[in-house]
Amino acid sequence: MWSEVALVGAGALITWWAVGDQSAQVPPDTRLDYYYQLPAYHPAVDVALGVAGVIVGVAVFVRAKGLWRLPFAGALLLGAALGLFGRVLTAGGIGANIGAGMVFMIGLPLTALCLIGLLTGSKLHTARQRRESN
Repeated sequence: MWSEVALVGAGALITWWAVGDQSAQVPPDTRLDYYYQLPAYHPAVDVALGVAGVIVGVAVFVRAKGLWRLPFAGALLLGAALGLFGRVLTAGGIGANIGAGMVFMIGLPLTALCLIGLLTGSKLHTARQRRESN
């Protein structure tokens, strides 16, 4: 269970780093509108978070055995979707942030379905392993 949580976080960090800032490129005198504006931070923070995500992801996958890799891959992909949603929600633009609306309309239900599937699959796999070991 904790390995899957770590992989969700790792997937989000890797995607956050890989996608980068999606704010509109505008002249310096133009003010951008944000759904959520992040506090200013150094770009090296993104690199450090991405590298940490890669290290955690590789470490968990190396320890995975057999069929556990399937729910682990699902957890990593869920984290990747959350990282992408985060970049969309924090992107600066001119006018309405249509991406933020799409994240709430499509992303939230998709995330809920993925979580339900991930938890159900993990419980079923654990139950199957207990039956086989007895």
